Amino acid sequence: MTGRGLALLIVGLAGSAGAAFIGELDLLWLMLLLAALPLLALTYLLVARPRIDHERTLEPPMMPIGETARAVLRVLNNSPAQSSALRFSDAAEAPVGGGASFVIARGFGRWHQAVGYSMEATSRGRFTVGPLTAQATDPFGLAARTVTSSGENSVLRVTPHVWRLNGLPGGAGLGAAGDATPQRIGQAGTDDVLVREHRHGDDMRRVHWKMSAKRDDLMVRLEEHPWDPSSTLIVDTRRSAHPDHSPRGSLEWAVSAVASVGQTLLNGRFRLSIVAPSGVVFESGHSVGPVAQQRMLEALTDLAPSDQTGLSSAVTDPEALTTSASIIAATGLLGAADAAALSAAGSRARSLVALVPDAEAWGAPSKDHQDACRLLRSRGWRVETFSPGESVPSVWERVVR
Repeated sequence: MTGRGLALLIVGLAGSAGAAFIGELDLLWLMLLLAALPLLALTYLLVARPRIDHERTLEPPMMPIGETARAVLRVLNNSPAQSSALRFSDAAEAPVGGGASFVIARGFGRWHQAVGYSMEATSRGRFTVGPLTAQATDPFGLAARTVTSSGENSVLRVTPHVWRLNGLPGGAGLGAAGDATPQRIGQAGTDDVLVREHRHGDDMRRVHWKMSAKRDDLMVRLEEHPWDPSSTLIVDTRRSAHPDHSPRGSLEWAVSAVASVGQTLLNGRFRLSIVAPSGVVFESGHSVGPVAQQRMLEALTDLAPSDQTGLSSAVTDPEALTTSASIIAATGLLGAADAAALSAAGSRARSLVALVPDAEAWGAPSKDHQDACRLLRSRGWRVETFSPGESVPSVWERVVR
């Protein structure tokens, strides 16, 4: 019952009592009629209950964060007795706009109508759109009833923003080769041996002494096959490592960077693994092209912040890391233990890149983070920092330069 109907009921009952007390029969009948009107309105809504159905189409059903989708509703009323306007509300979660409200005013009889509205995605993830509800009132607005459409809810998938990147760092298999590019010794085949310059922390048992003497520099063995390109991406989702968890924060920047680099690698027909402190996020296996890219985006869409405190759990898969041609990490703020774990994981890779936040620019200056970055550089890692508002391509240009 609406406020108007409730007020009319109270006035009617009070007036009836007063009229009966003073013996005014005409006034009594009038007051009883006023009190009966809201009850008649409720009865009308029970009899003329709207039967709502709908079909909802999301265009597109999957989109990058920051983009806009359109929801198109085809609403059908199967009740021939409903004549008043219906006020609809299509629910949605706050990160995709919170839904929309609209009114459809039609006469007696069954009808259908299409309605559309826009949704802007401000966060990554999967978001439910629905249910669709309708509020019906009697012609005088004395009573109201809310019904839920029998149509199904929808799911809008909001992926990380994927940037187009040019090239890969030297030694990763694409782009210009740098000093760390491995060289093949011997004939092609399963016994190929790769060598690269010795880095601080490399196991001395892997030194190739004959090649070291020839080059007059320490060279270490790499045993992976040179024509089987693979790469491991590390995305740091630790809640405690990121100073900003907003849609424009360092965590979303890292996820977007991994998605962008991952797409570039998959376009280059790399075998790709993505790991996080919570475990393995994605493995391409033998999938290539759009199929693999779609699987990767869906996996990163569902990636949630982790309560892990260290990066060591992200680099515990020895098979994925020791066979990778390159390891590229997009991290939060690092500590000494994190740098040590990354150094150990990258001891056999040809190309090592770490994309880390500029701690001061993000308002979280940390000496431990600076020391960790210095340690990584001393172990052969290419460390590049990113600041708030800086795009992934602008940082990546410095990496491949």
